[in-house]
Amino acid sequence: MRFVIVWIAFALFIVGCSQNASTPAPFTPMEGDAARGEQLFSQMSGSIPPCSGCHIPGVSAASPDLTGYSAVAGERVPGQSAAEYTFYSITEPGKYVVPGFGNAMYNRYGEVLTEQQIADLIAYLLTL
Repeated sequence: MRFVIVWIAFALFIVGCSQNASTPAPFTPMEGDAARGEQLFSQMSGSIPPCSGCHIPGVSAASPDLTGYSAVAGERVPGQSAAEYTFYSITEPGKYVVPGFGNAMYNRYGEVLTEQQIADLIAYLLTL
């Protein structure tokens, strides 16, 4: 009997945790503003780290150099457009990690940025 109670408690715990987990929104193309995206890229607000803190042009020590990003983004994952790949790179950075780099990117951009801010970042990154 004790085993059954423990098992039920464990099952309820798992169900409760899964309902509270945030599931990133699926990719939906939106028009972004590259100028606003560039500003977000170089300066975020509050405790959100700016992308430019790790992605430094010409340097690919800890993070991939984004020079020429638009030319390769659409080739990274078969079946994904450059915009879709970029969306998931921002909102779910562990979904695909560029070979030679670890999964060290800030993983809450999808929670703290608005859909418009993400679209703006995508628009900017696709100009690189």
